[in-house]
Amino acid sequence: MAREIWFLLHHHDPLALFGLLAVEEAGVPIPVPGDIVMMYAGYRVHLGYMFWYEALLAGVLATLVGSCILYVIGRRGGRPLLTRYGRYLHLTSDRQARIERWLDRYGGLAVFVGRLIPGMRCGSSFMAGTFGVRYPTFVMATAASALVWWGTFLFIGSQVGMWVAPVIESHARLWFVWAGVVLLFFGVPSYLQYRKEKRLATVDTASLSSSEGEAPVPETIPSR
Repeated sequence: MAREIWFLLHHHDPLALFGLLAVEEAGVPIPVPGDIVMMYAGYRVHLGYMFWYEALLAGVLATLVGSCILYVIGRRGGRPLLTRYGRYLHLTSDRQARIERWLDRYGGLAVFVGRLIPGMRCGSSFMAGTFGVRYPTFVMATAASALVWWGTFLFIGSQVGMWVAPVIESHARLWFVWAGVVLLFFGVPSYLQYRKEKRLATVDTASLSSSEGEAPVPETIPSR
């Protein structure tokens, strides 16, 4: 499947780039992470097969299309989905309330920052729709973050692609290694944080239970 993606990028540069990134931004995983796809586009820009503004525009438009799909899903049914499935994602009621307060307070800035954090990009779009960030604010913040995000990977690809792209083209499954590194880098700290919060919650529950189970000590009146 990865070879087919390189084939599409070779023969339909801007259109293939837009389609692949739009699918990923809508929350559907693709065989090759969008970051690598954009870096490869940067390499093709370096070779003169694409203009940099074509690649960047394709990335921004793809982000807007895909993220707006998640925004609408969140807007129309986000709260019931979180109520039903939030616990499987460790999104407790308290955590959802904190996210909602954060979005209420910071609005577009929260969306902008959230979409620059790996692993939270798609979730930020869904949460923005769920907790009622205004649509114009969401679109502007998403477009600004897409300019920064894709611009960065486009630049990286144009600078280091001459060394990396031939390796990727000759080893189509190398993206598994990249995905594993990303998972290790971001997944392990997230898991450790989850274990820490779970341990603290267990301690708090045990303390509360023990305090409730203690009988009140009667006040002693000194004898005269």
